[in-house]
Amino acid sequence: MDSQGKPEPIFIPAQQIIQGDVENTNTEKGPQVIQGDVHNTNTEQQQQIIYVELKYKPEQNYRRWSYAVIVLGGLIYFVSIFTFAGSNSYGFFLGNTVCCLSFSAGLFLDAAFYKGKSDWQVATGQSNTSSNMGMVIDIILGIIALWIAILGLVSFLE
Repeated sequence: MDSQGKPEPIFIPAQQIIQGDVENTNTEKGPQVIQGDVHNTNTEQQQQIIYVELKYKPEQNYRRWSYAVIVLGGLIYFVSIFTFAGSNSYGFFLGNTVCCLSFSAGLFLDAAFYKGKSDWQVATGQSNTSSNMGMVIDIILGIIALWIAILGLVSFLE
């Protein structure tokens, strides 16, 4: 590893190249001899392998949208607390419902981000286990938040 934590370039040594007609002269159990024109490659023309750091950068970043939706829901919740404190509980219930709905929507948007990242990881030959796990957790938590919002709305309407 170099000072930046990236792997050092790897040089692959040159190999012998056999060109022309190759015939197997091994008729017995002795050592195998391959006949043909043997050329050594030039060891000065080695190619450098460059480490390319892959980073997922989608055109439509659903994760940023999810943060915005969650912050908006939190703001609506705090506004409902300060606005309806002491007067009636209807505003408080609506604030709770909107907050839970925004968390649910934010978690579903985050799951959409993980779905895109998972597809990108598969396309680039990387493991997508952590993206799939994040997507499943986001969907489960989003469903829980949605159920809480629905229960809050039902209790408000009763």
